[in-house]
Amino acid sequence: MSNNSRKHSSVNESITKDRPVIIYLLLVVTFIISLAFFDTYVLPSSKTTDIITSYSVRTSGGKNGTKPQTVSYHYFTQKGFAFSTVKNYIEENDIELEYSLLFKSVTKVKSKSNDYTNRLSNGLNINGIQFYFCLVLLLSIAISLRILLSKKGYTENAYYNIICFNGFMVAVCIYMTYLF
Repeated sequence: MSNNSRKHSSVNESITKDRPVIIYLLLVVTFIISLAFFDTYVLPSSKTTDIITSYSVRTSGGKNGTKPQTVSYHYFTQKGFAFSTVKNYIEENDIELEYSLLFKSVTKVKSKSNDYTNRLSNGLNINGIQFYFCLVLLLSIAISLRILLSKKGYTENAYYNIICFNGFMVAVCIYMTYLF
């Protein structure tokens, strides 16, 4: 029995030694995501007029003889901006954009005849999937930090679950940033 307790305590020592690094990494991820939200929703945005140069259609389905459904349109502009709209095609090439100050994420899109802002799905816009993935990641980090900083302790399994789930969610958020 004492042999098992030594084995358990040596694992806990390695976890205890690595814990400050994990806490630091979680805080850095929290800072970056919070900065992105702050940039999108709090800081003033800049306006510019631009021209849509190309677009691509993102579809889903289309297997077993069914027709693929259009999910979104991804646009590229002359000044180097990229944004996506949910199921709405922008027919005019001349548009007015508002973009965030730090990350240059498109937050509003208007043409002469329509406002497409409520259809944006890129970045941290509320219609985009990245918004929700980042919220889940922030909630997970809050719970993880609460567990890691508690005086009660935690199991080895809980520690590795914290690392794996948060690492997976960071990878998903980075991939969504790449896609949108």
